[in-house]
Amino acid sequence: MICSVSILPLKCILPLRKPKLNCCVLAAGVPYKDVVVGVPKETLQNERRVALSPAGVQALVKQGFQVQVESGAGEASQFSDQQYRDAGATITDVIGALGSDLVLKVRAPTLTEADLLKPKSTLVSFIYPAQNPELMSKLTERQSTVLAMDQVPRVTIAQGYDALSSMATSPGTKRWSGKVPPAKVLVIGGGVAGLAAAGAAKSMGAIVRGFDTRPAALEQFKSFGAEPLEVDVKESGDGVGGYAKEMSKEFIEAEMALLLNSAKKWTSSSAQHSSQKIVTIVFVCFIPGKRAPILIKTEFVESMKDGSVVVDLAAEAGGNIETTKPGELHVYKGVTHIGYTDLPSRMATQASTLYSNNILKLLKAISPDKDVFHYEPREEFDYGTIDHVIRGTIVMKEGQNMFPAPLPKTAPPAPVKQKSVAEIEAEKAATVSPFNKTLTSASVYTAGLSTCLGLGLISPNAAFTQMVTTFGLAGIVGYHTVWGVTPALHSPLMSVTNAISGLTAVEALALGAAFISSINIAGGFLITQRMLDMFKRPTDPPEYNYLYALPGAAFVGGYGASVAAGYSIEQMMYLGSGLCCVGALAGLSAQGTSRLGNALGMMGVAGGIAATLGALKPSPELLSQMSLAMATGGTLGLTIAKRIEITDLPQLVAAFHSLVGLAAVLTCVAEYMIEFPHLEAHPAAGVLKTVAYLGTYIGGVTFSGSLVAYGKLQGLLNSAPLMLPGRHAMNAGLMAASMGGMIPFMLTNSYGTGMGCLVGVSGLSTIMGVTLTMAIGGADMPVVITVLNSYSGWALCAEGFLLDNNLMTIVGALIGSSGAILSYIMCVAMNRSLPNVILGGYGTTSTAGGKPMEIVGTHTEVNVDQTIDIIKEANNIIITPGWGLCAAKAQYPIADMVKMLREQGKTVRFGIHPVAGRMPGQLNVLLAEAGVPYDVVLEMDEINEDFPETDLTLVIGANDTVNSAAQEDPNSIIAGMPVLEVWKSKQVIVMKRTLGVGYAAVDNPIFYKPNTSMLLATQRKPATTSRPRSEKCTTENPTTRTTPLAITN
Repeated sequence: MICSVSILPLKCILPLRKPKLNCCVLAAGVPYKDVVVGVPKETLQNERRVALSPAGVQALVKQGFQVQVESGAGEASQFSDQQYRDAGATITDVIGALGSDLVLKVRAPTLTEADLLKPKSTLVSFIYPAQNPELMSKLTERQSTVLAMDQVPRVTIAQGYDALSSMATSPGTKRWSGKVPPAKVLVIGGGVAGLAAAGAAKSMGAIVRGFDTRPAALEQFKSFGAEPLEVDVKESGDGVGGYAKEMSKEFIEAEMALLLNSAKKWTSSSAQHSSQKIVTIVFVCFIPGKRAPILIKTEFVESMKDGSVVVDLAAEAGGNIETTKPGELHVYKGVTHIGYTDLPSRMATQASTLYSNNILKLLKAISPDKDVFHYEPREEFDYGTIDHVIRGTIVMKEGQNMFPAPLPKTAPPAPVKQKSVAEIEAEKAATVSPFNKTLTSASVYTAGLSTCLGLGLISPNAAFTQMVTTFGLAGIVGYHTVWGVTPALHSPLMSVTNAISGLTAVEALALGAAFISSINIAGGFLITQRMLDMFKRPTDPPEYNYLYALPGAAFVGGYGASVAAGYSIEQMMYLGSGLCCVGALAGLSAQGTSRLGNALGMMGVAGGIAATLGALKPSPELLSQMSLAMATGGTLGLTIAKRIEITDLPQLVAAFHSLVGLAAVLTCVAEYMIEFPHLEAHPAAGVLKTVAYLGTYIGGVTFSGSLVAYGKLQGLLNSAPLMLPGRHAMNAGLMAASMGGMIPFMLTNSYGTGMGCLVGVSGLSTIMGVTLTMAIGGADMPVVITVLNSYSGWALCAEGFLLDNNLMTIVGALIGSSGAILSYIMCVAMNRSLPNVILGGYGTTSTAGGKPMEIVGTHTEVNVDQTIDIIKEANNIIITPGWGLCAAKAQYPIADMVKMLREQGKTVRFGIHPVAGRMPGQLNVLLAEAGVPYDVVLEMDEINEDFPETDLTLVIGANDTVNSAAQEDPNSIIAGMPVLEVWKSKQVIVMKRTLGVGYAAVDNPIFYKPNTSMLLATQRKPATTSRPRSEKCTTENPTTRTTPLAITN
């Protein structure tokens, strides 16, 4: 059914309070304050809609219009007179409403209502001028200007305010909402209502086929998962204005044979196989300005099996089925006929709100002047322009019949089928020859082996070669160990590597470095333990992890006893500590061993510090200073880690990374100061100076970059990227200056010159860390954190080479590998390269670079009660959270809801995108904190294939990670990015603050898909609704607890 709901094409409007104003509209326009808008009550039986909602009234009044609404006009749509008064309208009677300058109606006026129209006023309504000649004659007598909403051209520019589109979605969805048994559905007519019906039926598991005379409509059926039906006759059904045209006799005969064969085949199949399976045929075919065409004759219906159903959505225009009774539900020869003409009115509030939105959009489009109301209908216009919309909609001007509108000067553009991202990627892959692929791989191995030879040639002594060997093996071990870490534990992985990086304390060369490193050690291990404890389930067996204090005490105590006995076993202590650190990362490969991993990490760090003290043999005074510095730093770290909220974990990690970078700078400078007197005679002086310089540079970038990341994550700095003019040249200059300073540093024997070079590179690298990180947006901060994590590891490696310390080299390689792998994982999850992210770039590696796809259509909104009903009916539910869940602190009410739904026997799972949240694995930790079992929290790759079989997907505070443009639009800046394919679910509810874009600033097409509903809210509003409203979807025992049904983004 195509609903008779009118839009407000106000640019064409001629009604005015004074007759003398009518002649001025075309010339100079009329002030908005002189135009009175009237909204009468609909009188047609069963019509519950109203032309303007209170929100629409408020917008028109704000623009300057005077609005008067007939008393009770919105009552059936649940809009009270008081709501209209509060919005700024005046309540009047039917004479006042119909006697206004501009009358907005849903249904065409009766002849009696037409007599009450003010002379030379404007009427906006569905008119069907070709079918209502008597009404047109009456309107001519009243010298009316009429805008017929059934004549709005079906062009892209008009879709935002096309009531046909917004209202036709309602009957298509309304008819198919709720539970239906498995069915076979044939949809004839691929317009707005037909596609809505196909999408809704498909979302509930029906087998859907679709037929239309237009090739573009058949493609739309395919996109909804329906099987398109085609006839052998090659003839396009594309008509003027986006509608289908009347087809040739040969085509119609072939069409009738196809439909008859399909109906007989399906009805026969359903009768033979299952009494539960029914055949439903939906008809949605119109010809503009004419009676709906008869597609199905009586004999066709009589050939169908008992129990079949035909739904005639064109009943209001006469119907597509010969046996349809408009406005009625009846059975003919065992076939149920649904011929309702009031389906939109059965969703009156929603339909009225959608129509009101159409009014406001059209007002802005055709009357852009802020002070006066003005329009210029033209007899000559181009296809798809606003002039096309205006002229096509006007069917009468001051009593002069202007129907039908002339054809546009230009023809509609031929539809071009755009290649999908997957097709383009497949074409790119096909262009890479096996030879080139193998050559690239061979080149990588050649470079690696050549590097080994080069390091051997420049090696000053055997100690350096041994350290390189240790570094290489540790890197390989770290690579394979980190890849084994489960994604759910990526946040604890970063936290434990942060704590282990506190091994900068083993240098014990600077009081400040020891203090800073102690903060990292104590705080890092405590926050890791907090996170891992959150993953415990009530059903897990008891743990006695405190017993791991025994091997730790034996390790450290045994070393103390050996030192007292005169033994020197520091290198073995370093080996044992290094293996413990490897075990710390390996323990995170599974939930069951994760807490053991944290204990091993603590053992490794404790052993490393003990071995360093044993090697130094400090005096009592120096030992007191060291102990005081480390105790103070450790206490501070424990205090921070104990008080920090999990939602603030990303900024805590960034802050701790800055400490690692600062410690690296201090250590490298201090080591140079200590070793300078011995450099002339030192056989590896060149190596020491190189790693001291590089360590200072890496530490400076890590320090300042981490502080900027902290500021953006904490909200102290604007999260938007700061695009300084010439930033790439600036960064290149800073890099060149930093590396250029290494030349005099390596060549000089002067202490002052060497210190000057170190101080200079520390300053330049600090500035570079700021310029690099400020150019990166908040959405890319997770990658920044992991890159900085990797930097801190390489800085630790440099210190290991500097101090000839195997432990620091091993741990540095582990941390560097960890950060690099996590950075790679997230870049792959965004289909972007690491340089693209770090240099503040935009777009994925698959972005074609053309104009992005234009997203048009009307979204569907639901309220909390409707959401509850939908959740209640679903059995298989997937929840895909994003940063909005973190911002709303909604993990606890979400967990509460999930627990109650699972107790009812529903299957509820979570799908987590690798870059959701502000750091890897953050959402996993948040859900674990709230008590969600980790075995129902799955990664994107694990759950994506399950969406087509899912009854309902709840998207909570996510946007870019569920954006279908990544797969549908090759020109999107997120093209090719792996996303959670939520739109393939049978039904989707998106819970977020607004329809706005995410961090990537890309519109999301899923908001406008027929199986998607939007539950919009305000971000800082509590993400819960009272339990009495939601207990019907959870439990029968009312309590004071809350259930989250308004989560925001």
